[in-house]
Amino acid sequence: MIGQTPAPPYYAVIFSSQRGAADPDYDQAAERMLELARRQPGFLGVESARGADGFGITVSYWSSEAAILAWKHHAEHSAIRERGRKDWYQCFHTRVGKVERAYAFSPQAQA
Repeated sequence: MIGQTPAPPYYAVIFSSQRGAADPDYDQAAERMLELARRQPGFLGVESARGADGFGITVSYWSSEAAILAWKHHAEHSAIRERGRKDWYQCFHTRVGKVERAYAFSPQAQA
């Protein structure tokens, strides 16, 4: 699902990852992280997709760099990141950028 974000500027955290072997704990942990992130001040939304080959991209949107850092340092999020390094991911990259412009198209908006 496409995230609903406010008018720019805001920030995007882009998490690209390659999963390893399937682990039933992963889905539960991912749901818990989304639940926690939604409660964080400055959280604006998220978009996520994962292919059958295990490659995935999750983009979370935040109001400020301070909000991103607060989320990064959240104790439960930190613990899950460590579990990801140890058990779930073959590799990952995290990128943070400022969204200066955003464009959208929706056929319903054209009606």
